[in-house]
Formats: sequence, structure tokens, C-alpha cells
Amino acid sequence: MPVANRDLMRAINRFAILHAIRDAGSVSRVDISRSTGISQPTVTGITAELLRDGMLLERESDKSGGGRRPVPLSLNPQGAFTVGVHLSVNQVSVVLMDLQAAIINTYSESLDTTDLSVEKVINTLVQAVQTCLWDSDFSKKQISGIGIAIPGLINSRKGHIHYFPNYNWNDIKLAELVSKRTGVPVYVENSANTLVVFEQWFGVGRGADNFLLVTTEHGIGMGMVVDGKIYRGSRGIAGEFGHTIVDMDGPLCRCGEKGCLEAICGNNAILRDAEAVSTRGLWKRKQDGPLKIEEVLEAAKDGNKELIAIYKNVGEKLGIGLSNLHKLLDPEKIIISGKGVLAEDLLFQPMKTTLHKDISFQVDAPTRLHIQKWEPTNYARGAGALVLQEIYNSPANRVVPII
Repeated sequence: MPVANRDLMRAINRFAILHAIRDAGSVSRVDISRSTGISQPTVTGITAELLRDGMLLERESDKSGGGRRPVPLSLNPQGAFTVGVHLSVNQVSVVLMDLQAAIINTYSESLDTTDLSVEKVINTLVQAVQTCLWDSDFSKKQISGIGIAIPGLINSRKGHIHYFPNYNWNDIKLAELVSKRTGVPVYVENSANTLVVFEQWFGVGRGADNFLLVTTEHGIGMGMVVDGKIYRGSRGIAGEFGHTIVDMDGPLCRCGEKGCLEAICGNNAILRDAEAVSTRGLWKRKQDGPLKIEEVLEAAKDGNKELIAIYKNVGEKLGIGLSNLHKLLDPEKIIISGKGVLAEDLLFQPMKTTLHKDISFQVDAPTRLHIQKWEPTNYARGAGALVLQEIYNSPANRVVPII
């Protein structure tokens, strides 16, 4: 066998072995061979390399009368470290993670929204990453890479931003710019897709070859796994669920079209409609200043009928949109994520009324619905999982890092 082919096969076997250990938690070499179909000598050789590299741990088993028991192997959480970054409307959020996606430390820094130039934001991003590492007594040499999550149109293979509406950025080679500043590999991905990566590798998407993840934030985003791989489309911008049209006579969307799902169901749309309720005197605000989604949500939960009606409409339209996705893609699972899930039953009860009968929270449903608990670190954690994915990944699926 040519050397190149032999090296590729060994890399693919390494990928399969890491997956088997990760999925099992703790497993013997014999059982790895059985589950993967890889010969025991090959498993022994590759796991020996992974042990030397610090990727694995082994625990000596007790001896018994029947001979020495197989030694179980597990992932070494400290075998690799990654940094995840999320760029939101007004903040840079950073997490430091280990090989098993456990968060070691977090840090966030506010952005000056009067100056969202590329240079200024990158300066803030790099400083935030460095501060997170310093606070954890880490250096850049200890991390395998930086993942960056952005709610925009991204070519992830090139680390290139086509369009980032929050900052009005167009055609920015973000991965290249950040890598030059930090000296480590950088990966950039749409924020919804980073959540998909995390769920596929470490969350409820594990073992599912076809699932969707829908985010409810300022807008409505989506990432999808089709036949075991994230589907990005020909230009890397597939999944713009929020810009599917559900009402031809609906409100104007920021994309320029009318009646997009995002223009009805996103938090920006809820704020717009809540502001109109306040202007009509049907809701007396308790505080001055710009309206925030937390204030609207609190008033709706306190029983304001007009605000409850807004969430009812949002839930019903979202249910229609999810039903359309179900008919088009036939996913095993649909995961709903993002800050919008904090609305809970205000959103999900009306959503259930318009969902297709095959979509439900039941374990045996044709398409099972999951609600991901909202945490402020979710997107940054997903960005960190981008780098972990590359550590685990088969060469056939690996993204070339920008460095």
C-alpha cells in the first residue's frame, strides 16, 4: 500500500477509535476492536500513540482468578484545550474548554457599539481571549485553536464572513485576521452551526444522522445535519430558516423581503410589536430607556394580555415553520435553542397547536422535539466545539485551519 494511503487509513482508524472511546466513556481495547471492526494490533498501536500524546488515560484493573482483566481506556480531559468566542450585538464572550467540552473558565467584554469597525472588534476579541487565558493561568501555546461563532453568512471553510448584519460587515477574512494576531489556528462558523456541532458531538444530537437545530434570538437561525454531516449548501450559507416567507403581507424584514419568519418570530420583531402595544397605552412600562426582551417577557409572564397575544402569534408561526421543515427534511430530531426559549410556555404552548402531528416531545415520535436550556455561554461553547471537532475528525471531513 502506498505511504499516503496507509497514513490516511491510519488517520481514519484513529478517528474511529477516538469516537468509540468518547461514546463509551470507558472501554477496553478488545471492545474497541469489536465495535469498530479494526484489528486488535491496530487498536493497540493507535491507542499507544494516543496515550503518549496525552489524549487518553488508562486505569489499571484488578486481577482476578481468571487472569488479568482488560484495561479500560477513556479520554483525558486535559488532552487538549480550546477557546470559543461568540460575537453578539454588544459583547464578546469567551470560554476555555477541555477535550470533553467542559468549560474551565469564561470571560466577557462589552463592545463599543458606536465603533464596530473590524479593527476595533478584533482588538477587543483578542484582548478578551488573552484575559480569559491569563485568568486561567494558560498560555496560547496550550490551546489547539480558537473557534468563533457569528450570527451571519459565513464561508466556514475559508473563515470568511460574507455578511454580518449586526456590525454591517461585508467580505471580511476574519479567521486570517485573528490568526495573524494570535498565532494559533482559527475557525469561524455561523453561530447556529456551532450549536449544531456541540449537539452532534456532545449533546442530544449524538447518534442522530439527521437533525435540525433552530435558534430563536434577535432573528431565527438554523443549522442542519444531513446523513451525519452539517449541510452548508454550495456557498456555505444554507439554513436561513428565518428568511423563509410565511406571510406575503407581513412586516418588512431586515433582508428587504416582507413576511419572513424572522420578521414575525425573532426577538427584534417581538420588541417592535411590544413597543407598539406600549405606544397604544395597553402596557405601562416600569422603566425608562431602550426596551429589552427581558422586560417584555416579564410583563407577559405577569399576565399582560396584549403581550401574551404577541407570543401566541410567534409560537403559532414558528410551529408552522417547523412543520414545513419536517415535511421537507424528515429529521429524527428538532432542537430549539437560543435566548428565545426563555419564553417557555408563552411560546411553546401555542407552537404545539400548529405543529405537524409527527413532531412532539415524546421519545418515540417520528420527529422528536428538544428544547435546549439557555445559558449565556452556549454559543461560545459551540465555537469551542468547532476546534474539538477538528481534533476528533476524520481527515475526509477536516477543515483546514487558518493560520
